[in-house]
Amino acid sequence: MYFVSPIITSLIISLLFIISAKRNFNVRIELFNVLLILNMILVTFNQFTQFHQWRQYAIIVLMMLYLLWLKRAHLQTKHGQQFVLKITCYTLALLGLSLGIECITPIVPWWLSLSLQFSEIFIWVFLLTWPIYLYLTHLLTIRSPQKDEDTLIVLGAGIYTENVTPMLKARLDCGLTLYRQYQIKKYIVSGGQGPDEPISEALAMYRYLKQHNVPCHTIKMEDQSTNTVENFRFSKPLFTEKHGMCVTSEFHVLRALRIAQRHGLYLLGYGAPSPITLRAKALLRDYCGLLLHYPSLWCIYVIFHIILTIILMS
Repeated sequence: MYFVSPIITSLIISLLFIISAKRNFNVRIELFNVLLILNMILVTFNQFTQFHQWRQYAIIVLMMLYLLWLKRAHLQTKHGQQFVLKITCYTLALLGLSLGIECITPIVPWWLSLSLQFSEIFIWVFLLTWPIYLYLTHLLTIRSPQKDEDTLIVLGAGIYTENVTPMLKARLDCGLTLYRQYQIKKYIVSGGQGPDEPISEALAMYRYLKQHNVPCHTIKMEDQSTNTVENFRFSKPLFTEKHGMCVTSEFHVLRALRIAQRHGLYLLGYGAPSPITLRAKALLRDYCGLLLHYPSLWCIYVIFHIILTIILMS
């Protein structure tokens, strides 16, 4: 059983290396799904075989150091340094929580020890997948989709006037880059009107695209949605096929792709830059939101752990 953990670890590292080396590789949500499942299996075997936890700590630290090297340009600005510091603090806080649980588990009653062990399992899955999420998000920002698709959807963001905000403009500009790069026949803009918005986000995006010479017949508006789930629920009828491209802010793109997948849409993502002052918190929030979009997987994982625990205790 002890050989399983090194094999899974090697497989995860190999997959990430291939993705990094292959410049024309399209990062899909299915890849994140596979890596999440592999991490779940890895954590399970590490716990039930009493495999040395320091290996898991080492994996997380090494991956975070690699990400720091990729984002080393951020260290040259004050806001960039604050971004790196926040991401580091989030990671260290969870590592500290895991270490604390590991220390107190042997000295508490068995029923509390059991619940703490379950908590530790989820924390480890969260921690091991966190740098992978950050890395895939990074790739989706620097690499545009490498496949021709005829449908593109840009997700809306809040507006305060009838003009697009800088964040929404960044999304639309990335969409325009793809529109000019590929033969996009249908450009979907999705976003409804909030209570404090003068017009719908879709209409503001439509006007912006018209100003940038996108033909009116190419633009399709979805102006009823109020969140990402509704973005895809209401936009799905506008897709002629189940494939296409999706543009949103980089912190949001993986969660958007997962929600699209749950609605039967298999999209290629492209992340637009967001304000760096908001990025760290947004990345953590959307990462938590992404993990919550795997309810069936988590249920299976919990049931499997309960059964395995009962078998080993009997």
